[in-house]
Amino acid sequence: MKKLSFKLWLGMVVAAICGTFPVHADPISLPEPSLTPQITFLVSFSILLEAVCILLLLWNFRKPRFFILWILGLHVITYPVFLTLVWQLNDLRPAVAVAIGEGLVVLLEGTLIYGICRYVPTRQKLPPASLNRCWLVSLAGNACSLVAFPILMNIYDLISRHR
Repeated sequence: MKKLSFKLWLGMVVAAICGTFPVHADPISLPEPSLTPQITFLVSFSILLEAVCILLLLWNFRKPRFFILWILGLHVITYPVFLTLVWQLNDLRPAVAVAIGEGLVVLLEGTLIYGICRYVPTRQKLPPASLNRCWLVSLAGNACSLVAFPILMNIYDLISRHR
């Protein structure tokens, strides 16, 4: 049974990553003409803020060691899934497609966080978080990241203009 579960999990990961091969471009336009190191830093920093927010919200629940790294690793799965969803929904308005994609990514991330907290071995004697709590935590973390990115972008613009 464990081998079947691992094979199913591995198949889902491969399907999520291979599903993005038809995607040839990032559908979200950024204000810069190309991906610069500054934009990469801002995106990475907002994802790190999301991971810290998730860690703080799950402070009283069981989590594995290096939980922040687990959360950051989730984005290796969820970003290609998001791109695939937005690309498949390209007939809709961009804001609707992104909202649907983000909503499904919140559900996927919450489910993966639930699996990590429940099934990855840990030394903590705390209770595991419920699936509903993990979905709410994922929603809060994504909202934190969504709010942080434009603020960080404006701060970067202000700093770069005054140089």
